[in-house]
Amino acid sequence: MLINRNNLPAFSLIETIITLGICCGILLIGTLQLKKYQERLIFDNTVKEVTTAIDQASRVSTITGEGVVIIFSQSEHYLRLSGRTSNKKVDIDENMEISGLRNFHFDKHGYSSPGTVTFTGYGMEKKIKYQMLWGRVPK
Repeated sequence: MLINRNNLPAFSLIETIITLGICCGILLIGTLQLKKYQERLIFDNTVKEVTTAIDQASRVSTITGEGVVIIFSQSEHYLRLSGRTSNKKVDIDENMEISGLRNFHFDKHGYSSPGTVTFTGYGMEKKIKYQMLWGRVPK
């Protein structure tokens, strides 16, 4: 008994390659979107963490009555809040750049001169204007 190969239902090699190519394309699109989402998440979390640290430094200076200096190290990627009795270090992602924190400090009343902090990284940029008054950022 001979089996005729042309009468068996199956996918041809070309149909299988096309299906595999479509599946790989869909997976690639999903992977790229996941990477963009992760980068956006890191960017937003860094902005939030630095903003929270600046708010905290202002509150500490208001409560303790001491000046607090904010030091940003671009080369070592950290933010340090230094006061007479307080000291905090915040690590920053190495792909992030922050400008506008040069010579930034709070006096003993929690006040700093107005300015703008610019966050850049992962192809994104965000500017935050600040003027700290009595331990909070006016909105």
